[in-house]
This record gives sequence, structure tokens and C-alpha cells, in this order.
Amino acid sequence: MGGYGSGIKYWRSAKEKVENCRSIDANSFSRWGYFKPGGRGGITRWTRNGMETGSCWVYTNIDNTDDSISFSYKYDDKPHPDVKVKLSWYSPGFGGRRYFFICPVCGKRMRTLHFKYGEIACRTCHNLTYESCVENHRIDNLCKAMAGGLNASWQDVKSRMNELAREWRKEPKRPRGRPRKQTPA
Repeated sequence: MGGYGSGIKYWRSAKEKVENCRSIDANSFSRWGYFKPGGRGGITRWTRNGMETGSCWVYTNIDNTDDSISFSYKYDDKPHPDVKVKLSWYSPGFGGRRYFFICPVCGKRMRTLHFKYGEIACRTCHNLTYESCVENHRIDNLCKAMAGGLNASWQDVKSRMNELAREWRKEPKRPRGRPRKQTPA
């Protein structure tokens, strides 16, 4: 049949993961004060385990007609052309403004953009997935193997395993307002 390395590689995803890319979040820039009227500039840095893994110069222009944010950075130690990303906003019910990036590739309104191979785009344009999405499906193959021996569907096995895990984590409830029982020493 198959040789070494053949078969389903459930541990590897065809898509790259968001966690392996550098990401920028509109909420963070808003919190840092970049989206106040006028022009603001600064450097944003990415770190992993205390070590700097990358940085880029950021300049915002908020003038109510053409709100934008520009990124200047290097890729493979070569200067990359500046990328200007348009901004969109709306007024939530409690006042203020909530800002979003307009993806330079697809034009959709996104809260987070990602750097991958020197390009800035949203998660869908870069074909990225989250580690948790891949991780959760690893159990499916185990459930399928167990279901084969039990003559049951793998979905039934998975739901039963989830029920057992919930019961295992559950602590017994005690009535509210009632003191805990003291055990004799």
C-alpha cells in the first residue's frame, strides 16, 4: 500500500496560520491614539519571546475626507514600497468612532490586516486560518477510528466524549448562601 509519509496528514494544514504572520489591529491603533484628527506617526513592533521579530513605520492621516494609514517597512532586508490603507469608521451607540481598515486587495472592511511575504491584506485574501480551527479537527480522526470499532458514527462518539469531558470538569454545585461543610480534622 502506501509508503512512509503517505496517508492523511491531519497535523498539517494546507493553509498557513494567522499566528505565524505579523498582524495589525485597528482597535490597537485607536487605543494608542493614532486615529485622532490630524497626522500622527510612530513605529509599531512585533515581538516573540521578548525578541523583536519585525517593525514598521506607521503614519495616519485623519482629516474626515480621506482617512488613511500608511505603512513603511522592509521585507527580506529590502525596502518595500509604502502601502497606503484607507480607513472606514462608524459611530457606535455609546459615542466615539470605531475604525476599520479597508483591505487593499479585496476592498472589504476588516478590523485586522496581516503581513505575509511582504504584502498587507486580510485573512481571507492571504488564505490564512487560525491554529484553533486546525487543532479542533485533529480529534475527528481519533473519533472516526474509535467509531469503527464501536459500530457508531464518529459524530456520536465525539459528542459523547465532549459530554464526558464536561462532566469530568464540572464541580458539584452547592446551594447559594449556604456555608461550606467543615470536615473534621
